[in-house]
Amino acid sequence: MEPKSKTLFIDPPTGWLYGFPKEAPVNLRQMDADQFHEWLISNGYPQEQVDYWKNSPKYNSVPCRFFEA
Repeated sequence: MEPKSKTLFIDPPTGWLYGFPKEAPVNLRQMDADQFHEWLISNGYPQEQVDYWKNSPKYNSVPCRFFEA
């Protein structure tokens, strides 16, 4: 019996309000931070939230949780 392949999911802060967690794009590892932010926005995460995390002195990207299921 073949092992099931797992799917990677992305879950940004308060993401449940916007339909997250969502399946990660296939090219996630090739994305730079700006491309990842655009992906979040195009998948329903608010621009204001992305801007908040991008401009935070503690972070340079949205601190998402990644998990496999």
